[in-house]
Amino acid sequence: MTEIFRKNKILLFLGLILPLSVSAQVVNIEGEWSTKDIIGYSNVFEYSLMKEKQPSEGRSITFSLDGTFSCGEPMICPNGCSVYTSGSYRMVDNDHIQMIVQNVRFVGFYCGNLRTQKENNSKDLGVFYIYKEGDAVRLIPSSGNLQEDRDRMLYTQMLNSFGKEWRSYDYVWDNTNADQSEEIVRSCKDKKGQINLSNYKIVFSKDESYGNVFLLRENENYHYVVYNAVSKKVSLAYPK
Repeated sequence: MTEIFRKNKILLFLGLILPLSVSAQVVNIEGEWSTKDIIGYSNVFEYSLMKEKQPSEGRSITFSLDGTFSCGEPMICPNGCSVYTSGSYRMVDNDHIQMIVQNVRFVGFYCGNLRTQKENNSKDLGVFYIYKEGDAVRLIPSSGNLQEDRDRMLYTQMLNSFGKEWRSYDYVWDNTNADQSEEIVRSCKDKKGQINLSNYKIVFSKDESYGNVFLLRENENYHYVVYNAVSKKVSLAYPK
C-alpha cells in the first residue's frame, strides 16, 4: 500500500512540474506556421501549428505584428477550389490567444455554392490555450484559466500514459448496472484494501477500446478506474 501511494505521489509531483516548465517557454506566435487545417473554416476541436523554416508548400498561417492573421492553401490548379481565411488576433496573456475570422475567400472555378454560403463570414473563434509540444504548438479551446488548462493537459498526459500500460495493472471486477460516471465509480469497490476511496473526485475520463477510463484524485494521489460497458463490470487498476 505504501509503495502504491509513493508511486502515485511521484507521478503527481512530476506531472505538476512538467506543465509548469513547458508553459514557462513563452511562444512567439508571430511569423509563418504550417497547419493541417484552415483556421476558422475547418470543423476541428483544436489546431496544430509547426513553425516554418522556409516558405510553405502546404496550408499555412501567418501572424503579423499588426495583430492580423491570414491562413490559406496553395492553388494547385485553377480548376480546383482553394480556401483562405483572414482576421485579427490578440494575445490575452503569454499562454492564451484570441482569434476572430473576418473574411473567408474561395479561389477557383469550382468552388460552387461555398463562395456564397461562407465568404465574408465574421466569426469569433474564442480563446485558445497555447501549448508547446516539441517543435509544434497546439491551440486548444480554453476558458482563459491557466490552471485549468495545465490541469487538463496533465490529466490528458496521465490517461495517455495509462492507455499504453493498462495491461500491466491488476483488476478485480465488480458487476454494475450504473450508466452515469459518478454511479459507475461508486459501484467500484477496493477489494484488495490498498486504495482509499473515501474522498475522491473524478477529474478526467476517456473512452478507450478496452473500456471507459476514469481518473480519480484522492488528496495527493491519483487512481484509475476502468469500466467495461459491454460486460457491465468495473474495477480499480492496481499497480503490480
